[in-house]
Amino acid sequence: MERRLAAILVADVAGFSTLAGRDEEHAIGALKGHVSALDPVVGQHRGRIVKSTGDGFLAEFPSVVDAVACTDLMQRQMAERNRDEPDNRRLDFRMGIHVGDIVEDDGDILGDGVNIAARLEQLAPPGGIAVSGRVFEDVIGKLDIAFDDHGLRDLKNIARPIHLFVLAPPTATPERDRSAPALPDKPSIAVLPFENLSADPEQEYFADGITEDIITSLSYLPGLFVIARNSSYAYKGRAFDVRTVSRELGVRYLLEGSVRRAGNRVRVTGQLIDAETGNHIWADQHHGTLDDIFELQDRITEAVVGAIAPQIQAAEIARAARKPPADLNAYDYYLKALAAFQRVDRPLIREHLDAALRLAPDYVRAKAFLASSTTLAIALSEPVDRKEIDRSSQLAREVLDDPSIDPETRVRSGYALALIGGDFDGGLAQIDLALEESPNLVEACSSSAVILAIQGEPTAALERADRALRLSPLDPLAYRANIAQAMAYLRLGEFEKALDAAKRITKTARRVQNGLRLEVVALAHLGRIEDARAAADRLLAIAPNFAISKYMTLVRFFPDNFTRIVISGLRKAGLPE
Repeated sequence: MERRLAAILVADVAGFSTLAGRDEEHAIGALKGHVSALDPVVGQHRGRIVKSTGDGFLAEFPSVVDAVACTDLMQRQMAERNRDEPDNRRLDFRMGIHVGDIVEDDGDILGDGVNIAARLEQLAPPGGIAVSGRVFEDVIGKLDIAFDDHGLRDLKNIARPIHLFVLAPPTATPERDRSAPALPDKPSIAVLPFENLSADPEQEYFADGITEDIITSLSYLPGLFVIARNSSYAYKGRAFDVRTVSRELGVRYLLEGSVRRAGNRVRVTGQLIDAETGNHIWADQHHGTLDDIFELQDRITEAVVGAIAPQIQAAEIARAARKPPADLNAYDYYLKALAAFQRVDRPLIREHLDAALRLAPDYVRAKAFLASSTTLAIALSEPVDRKEIDRSSQLAREVLDDPSIDPETRVRSGYALALIGGDFDGGLAQIDLALEESPNLVEACSSSAVILAIQGEPTAALERADRALRLSPLDPLAYRANIAQAMAYLRLGEFEKALDAAKRITKTARRVQNGLRLEVVALAHLGRIEDARAAADRLLAIAPNFAISKYMTLVRFFPDNFTRIVISGLRKAGLPE
């Protein structure tokens, strides 16, 4: 058995038995949706969910600051997810955190630290967080969170009193102040997350992958306006009114469906809804085996397009077809890598993609994904050895030499070519070509916006970033467009706007280091040195090995006039050389 110190989070739903008694199907479905949406947030904060506890979960983190920041973000996300739910149907988590010694036994964790966290969870209000004094001492001054002191408490079966601090439940954002986007002048669609109906909950990644591939396939068609994946996923596991979704996303049509996989057999169902009338204008069910999964996806795409845009020619539909890998197990690994990407787990992304390429060495989508995954090192301030850099650059060039690549693959390779290979003009040209092929590809807009900002074309960068955010208006992970905005405003010397964009990055909890670095730089150039140093301390709490010299190595291909702006700001804030 392994013994170690860890921050432990225990969470469960307040009054779940009562909710399930009223409507078991809704309660269980909503719980699965909420946990699925929260799981990536845990990974983004370097934690792991150890196990499900029926109506809750147990998680551990190597950092107390990460654990509290993650928990706060999860409760704020839950407040948003519950915003439109009536009181008798909303699911509120209680969460408790303690830091202590734990023992790992066959994948589970045990010990006094777990027991105390469980007792604290019971003292948290629905939607709130209870932490021990030890946790409070570790995070005070490092997070912008205000706990209420509830004094010493005797906890059941705990020998000593524990100092209790409580964070009250967050309030949901008031009714959205954004005006509803106008409907585009061409057919517009959002593909909502397909539900996993397989007996194995681990197959959630497969349903998500099918959804994403349908979105990507539809995005290749210039005759459609397609909302990006992450905005669609804001509705995962939630009850919703189709008219509300249509209004918030600015689309007329919604596609929803389910995936059931049993062994080698797959059944995909889908239905298309005209949100203006609420009518189902198309529904179909497709059966097949993993041996023809690409044909299955293409049939669904063709049926949807045929239902909403009859004028689109068969030639345009054919552009949605992609070259399948030689071995379909490789496709499985590719989907697993996509799931790891949502958790910002770079080693796991590379592990899955390496496995895919061992099975299918010519699988260009896996090659492009592996090449672009190295750019995560810049976001996470992680060291990268020369071997990985050379391999990523080589893979990107190999992919771009393949005449059959699809636009998404072209974007990933072009982005790697620019940021890792240092060929900014060549990388941008490839992404521009992808945009000509697929005008709705949000990754192309946001990736080119970053390159334009780095190169010194801030106005063009801001236009591309705005386009990306329009295509994905509810995207909680719109980090790359926000990064481009922050960089562009730094270029323009508009440091207040750069600061606002940087804060939007940190609020997403994805690529937090990127947001904090840019926040430090903007504050320093505004002359707010004390605030810049506080932001620098938050950065070091997340990335304790951060050093300016290491960061300069990662961005060595960036233009000197841009790196001077960034590095001078980091130095003013007193970050280590």
